[in-house]
Amino acid sequence: MNKKANNKIFTYFRECIINFENKIFKEKDELHDSGVIYTPEKITNFIVLNIFKIFIDDLGGKNQVNIESNSQNKTYFNSFKLLLNKHPEIKEKVKPKIQKMKILDPACGSGRFLTSAAEVLLLFYKVLYPELTEYKMKKKIVQNNLYGIEIERSAQIISKIKLMLWLFSDNITAMKIDEKNLEKLELNDIEQIFDENEIKFNIYDLDFLLDFDLNKEILFDFIIGNPPYIENKKINLEYKKKLYENFKSAYKLFDLSIIFIERSIGLLKENGEGYLSFILTNKFLAADYGIKIRKLLIKNTEIKKINNISSLSIFRKTAAYPIILSLRKGLSSNNHLIKIENYDNLDSLFELNNSSSIILPQNFINKLPGYVIPISGEINKIRYLYSNFRTMQETINDLKIIYRPYGFTKWAKFFENVSESKNNEKDLILVGTGNVGKYYIQFDKRIKIAKKDLTVSYFRYNEATKDIWKELNCEKLIFREIAKDLTCVYDPGVFTNITGLYFIKVPSFNSNKLFCLLAILNSNLMNIMFKTLFGTLHMSGGYLRFNGSFIKRLPMPEIEEFPISLSYLGKMNQFLTQLKYDCQTYDVDKFLEIIMNLTDSLVYALFLHKKIDLRQNYPIIDKLLRSPDLFPDIQFKYFNTRFNLQKFKIYQKEELKSNLDKIYNLSNKISENKDLLDQMELILKKESPLA
Repeated sequence: MNKKANNKIFTYFRECIINFENKIFKEKDELHDSGVIYTPEKITNFIVLNIFKIFIDDLGGKNQVNIESNSQNKTYFNSFKLLLNKHPEIKEKVKPKIQKMKILDPACGSGRFLTSAAEVLLLFYKVLYPELTEYKMKKKIVQNNLYGIEIERSAQIISKIKLMLWLFSDNITAMKIDEKNLEKLELNDIEQIFDENEIKFNIYDLDFLLDFDLNKEILFDFIIGNPPYIENKKINLEYKKKLYENFKSAYKLFDLSIIFIERSIGLLKENGEGYLSFILTNKFLAADYGIKIRKLLIKNTEIKKINNISSLSIFRKTAAYPIILSLRKGLSSNNHLIKIENYDNLDSLFELNNSSSIILPQNFINKLPGYVIPISGEINKIRYLYSNFRTMQETINDLKIIYRPYGFTKWAKFFENVSESKNNEKDLILVGTGNVGKYYIQFDKRIKIAKKDLTVSYFRYNEATKDIWKELNCEKLIFREIAKDLTCVYDPGVFTNITGLYFIKVPSFNSNKLFCLLAILNSNLMNIMFKTLFGTLHMSGGYLRFNGSFIKRLPMPEIEEFPISLSYLGKMNQFLTQLKYDCQTYDVDKFLEIIMNLTDSLVYALFLHKKIDLRQNYPIIDKLLRSPDLFPDIQFKYFNTRFNLQKFKIYQKEELKSNLDKIYNLSNKISENKDLLDQMELILKKESPLA
């Protein structure tokens, strides 16, 4: 076959690949809905090279193999060759493994991971078996080392075409094909070309989760790829039922990618010889549905590395927020350390010394609620707090968090209860998500939800919902479901909501206990804790979902340790913040900042006492935290006569002035106490003892 004919053949097949992948990218919005997100080539190469580097490190070649962004394969080959020359004992470990090595991509798509793995294996062959021709090396790799599963037949064929082109790239004349038949060739008829060229591919169009069972004795050295991310609501009901029956990680509203993790771990070699590296959405690291897969990972694998690439520009238009999870099956030590790396740009992915690295002991995750795996934020604070404090739900026995009190379905019909006038003394006040601020209610902001545009109004009492009314007609805290920061406000027992807000009810708590809890939850420390634990669940625009089950898991001091000082500060914060919103004529910003900072300082001190001697290190803060009579007790009321309800109490002018005078005097004393200000600054610094 002449060169011109071969070029025509190669051009034809390359166009098949290009047309297929272009079709994917043009339809990416639809395919994103079905879980198909194609990985950029540079990311694919990194994932494959990185898991092989981890493999070499585990054999004793730690830090001897480099991955760099330019000419990755050449750099990898040179450093690997140098390693083997320096350490023949490692060569002796690697050589018997290579020809038997089995690598699987369980959702291989158009074969990007397989061709990348083929390139890396070829580097090994060239070093270990230099006597073989390159064509023989490649054929061994395609037929002995590589396995792929792809449920879509056209993509499966494209994977084979891609590997065939790779196989013959340096041996064009060896390809057997009649160029005259190319024009009539359909994608599904290309299998005959593979047969004519005697290429046996281990690539199958099967359902990996339920149908893949080629040989129960086959276990894999490496499983790599990009499993489909499909939300629970988009999975066929019958199929979902089978997954619940067959997989432990099929829990609550699971997404499909975590089932791929469980299935893949089951197919890896035992005794620390099986490795996995997947690009995945980061949500499973913290979401409730991920608790069982996280437990499986922590108990049965060594998580080698988590590369957080969600901030890379190439993923900013997606809602996937990806990470790269790399692990080895089996747990060889209780002291295993997880390396977590966060990246701002693509080039930094290949830098050897990443400045954003975090080391997290894997066994510590057992102490975290729901085996949450934090990958950013202030992890040292997390480690200290969960080593010394129980969670909120463990500390407060009668804690109750209420969401959608009128039901999870058909809740919109209850908007019919909204009224501009009071009908009954038992009426409540309807507020929406946007009405709740940190320590205040925005009464003038309209409620826009379920095609409604409402003012904050009365919500008529109804005998049919009297049990719900009993739950809400009491002192409680309210926090927003969707917000950028943890946002709570005190409610004297007058507010209700249909969706978008949570109510914290603790029957055993009096007003002071509730205001202390309010001060803790609204503190900078708790905001940091939440974002460190659950930041992977962020949405676009920097918003987070503050789910009630997550709030229950925040660390909390014992109830008997709740100081009255924080209760009084919580009341002052709510007083000043609501006043600032309701009455712009009062300039309270300076005093509010002072009281807020003092509150944050005392919350830090409350949690810090188990680590250091507060009396010795922060004596003034310690005194303020422990003394019950150094702050004024401001009884909270509202400033404007908006609603005529018994519990919606309004300040008289004399009360308002008296409270302001007390707070102003306190603020001035704080601002004039240089020693106190120095202690506040020290305890709130990032490098404080709590860090």
